[in-house]
Amino acid sequence: MQIFDNGSFLRLMICFTVSFSTSASLNSQVLSNPVLALKEKREFIYGIDNRRTHIKEQSTIIYGIYVGIGFGGKLRLKSGISGVPFEKGEFLDEQGLVKKNKLIFFNLGEEFDFFIHHKFRLTAYVQSGIGFNFFRKLDKFNVEIEKGNYLIIPIELGVHANYDIVPWLRTKVGGGWRLVAPYDANDLSGYYLKLGIGVDADLLIEMFKNRNIHATSMN
Repeated sequence: MQIFDNGSFLRLMICFTVSFSTSASLNSQVLSNPVLALKEKREFIYGIDNRRTHIKEQSTIIYGIYVGIGFGGKLRLKSGISGVPFEKGEFLDEQGLVKKNKLIFFNLGEEFDFFIHHKFRLTAYVQSGIGFNFFRKLDKFNVEIEKGNYLIIPIELGVHANYDIVPWLRTKVGGGWRLVAPYDANDLSGYYLKLGIGVDADLLIEMFKNRNIHATSMN
Protein backbone atom coordinates (compact mmCIF):
# COMPACT_ATOMS: atom_id res chain seq x y z
CA MET A 1 0.00 0.00 0.00
CA GLN A 2 1.35 3.44 -0.92
CA ILE A 3 1.62 5.61 2.22
CA PHE A 4 1.55 8.99 0.45
CA ASP A 5 0.43 10.04 -2.98
CA ASN A 6 3.06 11.76 -5.09
CA GLY A 7 1.91 15.34 -4.55
CA SER A 8 1.28 15.16 -0.81
CA PHE A 9 4.66 13.63 -0.01
CA LEU A 10 6.53 16.24 -2.04
CA ARG A 11 4.60 19.07 -0.37
CA LEU A 12 5.31 17.57 3.04
CA MET A 13 9.08 17.50 2.40
CA ILE A 14 9.14 21.09 1.12
CA CYS A 15 7.08 22.42 4.05
CA PHE A 16 9.24 20.58 6.58
CA THR A 17 12.49 21.93 5.10
CA VAL A 18 11.26 25.53 4.84
CA SER A 19 9.64 25.67 8.29
CA PHE A 20 12.58 24.06 10.09
CA SER A 21 15.17 26.20 8.32
CA THR A 22 13.22 29.36 9.20
CA SER A 23 12.82 28.48 12.89
CA ALA A 24 16.47 27.46 13.12
CA SER A 25 17.70 30.77 11.72
CA LEU A 26 15.54 32.71 14.16
CA ASN A 27 16.18 30.72 17.32
CA SER A 28 19.52 28.98 17.24
CA GLN A 29 21.86 30.79 14.84
CA VAL A 30 23.65 27.51 14.09
CA LEU A 31 23.09 27.35 10.34
CA SER A 32 26.11 26.39 8.24
CA ASN A 33 27.42 28.22 5.18
CA PRO A 34 28.34 25.93 2.24
CA VAL A 35 30.76 28.49 0.77
CA LEU A 36 32.74 28.68 4.00
CA ALA A 37 32.72 24.87 4.27
CA LEU A 38 34.62 24.65 0.97
CA LYS A 39 37.57 26.37 2.68
CA GLU A 40 37.77 23.83 5.50
CA LYS A 41 39.85 20.66 5.74
CA ARG A 42 39.31 18.14 2.94
CA GLU A 43 38.98 14.41 3.39
CA PHE A 44 38.34 11.37 1.21
CA ILE A 45 34.92 9.80 1.84
CA TYR A 46 33.27 6.56 0.76
CA GLY A 47 30.30 4.47 1.77
CA ILE A 48 27.05 2.68 1.04
CA ASP A 49 24.04 4.67 -0.17
CA ASN A 50 21.01 2.35 0.03
CA ARG A 51 17.47 3.75 0.23
CA ARG A 52 14.05 2.17 0.59
CA THR A 53 11.67 3.15 -2.19
CA HIS A 54 8.84 1.89 -4.40
CA ILE A 55 8.21 1.41 -8.10
CA LYS A 56 4.54 2.17 -8.35
CA GLU A 57 2.97 -0.12 -5.75
CA GLN A 58 5.95 -2.44 -5.23
CA SER A 59 8.39 -1.82 -2.39
CA THR A 60 12.07 -2.26 -3.20
CA ILE A 61 15.58 -1.02 -2.35
CA ILE A 62 17.91 1.08 -4.48
CA TYR A 63 21.42 -0.15 -3.71
CA GLY A 64 24.34 2.23 -4.07
CA ILE A 65 27.99 2.88 -3.33
CA TYR A 66 29.91 6.16 -3.55
CA VAL A 67 33.27 7.91 -3.17
CA GLY A 68 33.93 11.61 -2.87
CA ILE A 69 35.43 14.55 -0.99
CA GLY A 70 34.26 15.98 2.33
CA PHE A 71 34.85 19.52 3.57
CA GLY A 72 35.10 20.18 7.28
CA GLY A 73 32.65 17.41 8.16
CA LYS A 74 29.77 19.55 6.84
CA LEU A 75 29.79 19.38 3.04
CA ARG A 76 30.20 16.21 0.97
CA LEU A 77 30.51 15.96 -2.82
CA LYS A 78 29.99 12.40 -4.05
CA SER A 79 29.95 10.25 -7.17
CA GLY A 80 28.73 6.68 -7.34
CA ILE A 81 26.64 4.00 -8.91
CA SER A 82 23.12 2.91 -7.88
CA GLY A 83 20.62 0.38 -9.07
CA VAL A 84 17.75 -2.02 -8.55
CA PRO A 85 19.24 -5.40 -9.56
CA PHE A 86 16.06 -7.40 -8.89
CA GLU A 87 13.07 -7.11 -11.22
CA LYS A 88 10.13 -5.13 -9.95
CA GLY A 89 6.81 -5.09 -11.76
CA GLU A 90 3.77 -2.96 -12.38
CA PHE A 91 0.35 -3.95 -13.72
CA LEU A 92 -0.13 -1.94 -16.87
CA ASP A 93 -3.67 -2.76 -18.00
CA GLU A 94 -6.87 -4.70 -17.25
CA GLN A 95 -5.52 -7.79 -19.02
CA GLY A 96 -2.81 -8.15 -16.37
CA LEU A 97 0.15 -7.21 -18.54
CA VAL A 98 3.15 -6.75 -16.25
CA LYS A 99 6.27 -4.66 -16.80
CA LYS A 100 9.40 -5.81 -14.96
CA ASN A 101 12.07 -3.16 -14.32
CA LYS A 102 15.78 -3.27 -13.44
CA LEU A 103 17.59 0.06 -13.03
CA ILE A 104 21.24 1.07 -13.07
CA PHE A 105 22.59 4.62 -13.12
CA PHE A 106 25.68 6.68 -12.34
CA ASN A 107 25.13 9.69 -10.11
CA LEU A 108 26.68 12.86 -8.73
CA GLY A 109 25.46 14.14 -5.39
CA GLU A 110 25.84 16.67 -2.61
CA GLU A 111 25.10 16.48 1.09
CA PHE A 112 25.24 19.63 3.21
CA ASP A 113 24.72 19.80 6.98
CA PHE A 114 22.84 23.10 7.04
CA PHE A 115 21.77 22.87 10.71
CA ILE A 116 24.14 21.69 13.46
CA HIS A 117 23.38 21.79 17.18
CA HIS A 118 25.55 19.74 19.52
CA LYS A 119 25.25 16.09 18.38
CA PHE A 120 22.23 16.71 16.15
CA ARG A 121 22.32 17.90 12.56
CA LEU A 122 20.03 18.25 9.54
CA THR A 123 21.32 17.48 6.06
CA ALA A 124 20.08 18.66 2.67
CA TYR A 125 20.51 15.95 0.04
CA VAL A 126 20.62 16.51 -3.74
CA GLN A 127 21.60 13.88 -6.30
CA SER A 128 21.21 13.44 -10.05
CA GLY A 129 22.36 10.77 -12.45
CA ILE A 130 22.01 9.06 -15.80
CA GLY A 131 21.53 5.41 -16.67
CA PHE A 132 19.14 2.85 -18.10
CA ASN A 133 16.02 0.91 -17.21
CA PHE A 134 16.07 -2.65 -18.54
CA PHE A 135 12.50 -3.89 -18.81
CA ARG A 136 10.41 -6.90 -19.84
CA LYS A 137 6.69 -7.06 -20.51
CA LEU A 138 4.87 -10.29 -19.65
CA ASP A 139 1.30 -11.40 -20.29
CA LYS A 140 -0.94 -13.11 -17.72
CA PHE A 141 0.63 -16.48 -18.61
CA ASN A 142 4.08 -15.10 -17.76
CA VAL A 143 5.06 -15.18 -21.44
CA GLU A 144 7.49 -12.46 -22.49
CA ILE A 145 5.88 -10.09 -25.00
CA GLU A 146 8.52 -7.40 -25.24
CA LYS A 147 11.90 -6.42 -23.74
CA GLY A 148 14.35 -3.54 -24.12
CA ASN A 149 15.91 -0.59 -22.34
CA TYR A 150 15.64 3.18 -22.30
CA LEU A 151 17.50 6.17 -20.91
CA ILE A 152 16.62 7.43 -17.42
CA ILE A 153 17.68 10.63 -15.64
CA PRO A 154 16.88 10.32 -11.92
CA ILE A 155 16.94 13.37 -9.62
CA GLU A 156 16.64 12.98 -5.84
CA LEU A 157 15.91 15.69 -3.25
CA GLY A 158 15.65 15.06 0.47
CA VAL A 159 16.29 15.98 4.10
CA HIS A 160 18.04 13.69 6.60
CA ALA A 161 18.35 13.97 10.39
CA ASN A 162 21.57 12.74 12.01
CA TYR A 163 22.64 12.15 15.61
CA ASP A 164 26.18 11.39 16.83
CA ILE A 165 25.94 8.59 19.38
CA VAL A 166 29.72 8.74 19.84
CA PRO A 167 32.28 10.73 17.78
CA TRP A 168 32.78 7.85 15.33
CA LEU A 169 29.19 6.50 15.15
CA ARG A 170 26.24 8.41 13.65
CA THR A 171 22.61 7.44 13.11
CA LYS A 172 20.67 8.68 10.09
CA VAL A 173 16.98 8.86 9.24
CA GLY A 174 15.24 10.82 6.50
CA GLY A 175 13.46 10.81 3.22
CA GLY A 176 12.83 12.61 -0.01
CA TRP A 177 11.54 12.44 -3.54
CA ARG A 178 12.92 10.80 -6.69
CA LEU A 179 11.91 12.25 -10.07
CA VAL A 180 12.83 10.20 -13.13
CA ALA A 181 12.87 11.84 -16.57
CA PRO A 182 12.06 11.77 -19.46
CA TYR A 183 8.29 11.53 -19.56
CA ASP A 184 8.11 7.86 -20.54
CA ALA A 185 10.16 6.97 -17.44
CA ASN A 186 8.11 8.86 -14.85
CA ASP A 187 6.42 5.66 -13.64
CA LEU A 188 9.76 5.05 -11.86
CA SER A 189 9.38 8.23 -9.78
CA GLY A 190 8.48 8.07 -6.10
CA TYR A 191 9.51 8.75 -2.53
CA TYR A 192 12.52 7.19 -0.81
CA LEU A 193 13.34 6.59 2.86
CA LYS A 194 16.70 6.21 4.60
CA LEU A 195 17.49 4.61 7.94
CA GLY A 196 20.97 3.57 8.89
CA ILE A 197 24.24 4.25 10.68
CA GLY A 198 27.53 5.75 9.62
CA VAL A 199 30.95 4.77 10.95
CA ASP A 200 33.98 7.07 10.72
CA ALA A 201 36.55 4.32 10.20
CA ASP A 202 39.53 6.70 10.13
CA LEU A 203 38.58 8.28 13.46
CA LEU A 204 37.94 4.88 15.03
CA ILE A 205 41.36 3.57 13.92
CA GLU A 206 43.04 6.74 15.18
CA MET A 207 41.35 6.35 18.59
CA PHE A 208 42.60 2.75 18.88
CA LYS A 209 46.13 3.82 17.92
CA ASN A 210 46.14 6.59 20.53
CA ARG A 211 44.83 4.19 23.16
CA ASN A 212 47.59 1.68 22.39
CA ILE A 213 50.24 4.39 22.52
CA HIS A 214 48.89 5.58 25.88
CA ALA A 215 48.82 2.00 27.24
CA THR A 216 52.42 1.46 26.09
CA SER A 217 53.63 4.66 27.73
CA MET A 218 51.94 3.66 31.01
CA ASN A 219 53.84 0.35 30.98
